[in-house]
Amino acid sequence: MGNGFRNVFRFYLRLRSLKVVRLKVVVSWSGGKESSLAYFKAIRNGYEVSLLVTFLWENSHLLHHPPELMEFQSKALGVPYIKVPVKPPYFEGYKEALSNLIESYAIEGVVTGDIYVVDDYHGDWMRRVCDEVNVKLIRPLWAMSTRQILTELTSKGFKALFTCVKEPWFNEDWLGRTLDNACINELMELEEKFGIDLCGERGEYHTMVVDAPIFKEVIEITEFKKERLGSAYILKPIRISLRPKATYF
Repeated sequence: MGNGFRNVFRFYLRLRSLKVVRLKVVVSWSGGKESSLAYFKAIRNGYEVSLLVTFLWENSHLLHHPPELMEFQSKALGVPYIKVPVKPPYFEGYKEALSNLIESYAIEGVVTGDIYVVDDYHGDWMRRVCDEVNVKLIRPLWAMSTRQILTELTSKGFKALFTCVKEPWFNEDWLGRTLDNACINELMELEEKFGIDLCGERGEYHTMVVDAPIFKEVIEITEFKKERLGSAYILKPIRISLRPKATYF
């Protein structure tokens, strides 16, 4: 056995003896396309997702993101899900909420689906909150183009349904539609005509993911109703079930 082979073999044994430490993280969860894609990218980058968390502001509601669907997403992913109230002032409220998560779940990082700073008022506040409590902020979609995000979702097999749309850009016929290439083309036309954000980052529309490479089961909404709330149309699920999948990520 030559010296070169011995060295390679010793290096192989040393690699096997090393313990790989994976950072334990939570995902800031809305159940929509961005948080789902961020989850997918986080686990591909080696992070250990231990919890899905929805931060609830005082008097907030989840009409745009049905909470019952999030419970099914948690089951489909096989990851626990919790809702965490956040009290004003919100910067301090988020610090307290994250500190409690660090203490209760020993988390080391927070994954978000943020793409860019939406407005000057809030700024890059999540960065400041995470820095304050000394936890790693992981933003897999940060600075990606919105078109690239939509294209990646469809190409990788994510199935996102429109669950909330707003006038004057959309009508109720969009509710329940699957985000596909035809939808992306229509969204691009709306972007050109009205200046909407392609991913709906300014609240133009919202989605919920019912299937993805990371889902162990497919979520099926066999019955829903449509409601109007001001300028918004909202999808409200009535019958939801899970269907097993043959393969998943």
